Amino acid sequence: MIVDDEDIIVDIAKRKLTDLGYKVIGAGDGEEALRASRENLIDLILLDVEMPNMNGYTFIAELGKVPETERPPVVVITAHQGMEPVFKRHGIASYLVKPLRFDDIVLKIREVLGDPAQNGPAGS
Repeated sequence: MIVDDEDIIVDIAKRKLTDLGYKVIGAGDGEEALRASRENLIDLILLDVEMPNMNGYTFIAELGKVPETERPPVVVITAHQGMEPVFKRHGIASYLVKPLRFDDIVLKIREVLGDPAQNGPAGS
């Protein structure tokens, strides 16, 4: 799942990741992402932190209430450098710093989930 309040980013990422063999769900904010995570089996969440309604930090806190065995890994996308200690405290799998290229996202997904070309189609 990709969570970002910029529709164009979600749409482009969904299209490109689908072309690579991933199934992708998009969400525009943390509230929408929480609903989607309850209704779908999610393998990984790419999460922007600066969003309206429910930002990424609040989403992470809410996701933290889910049993760890049922919680998908989260890769945070942020414009802020040096956030690794904060993310580690909240159990964040990894993070990417903006500006980034699509290739950076794909490499991070493969690092966390593996390559769908080698493992068969991935989940969301």
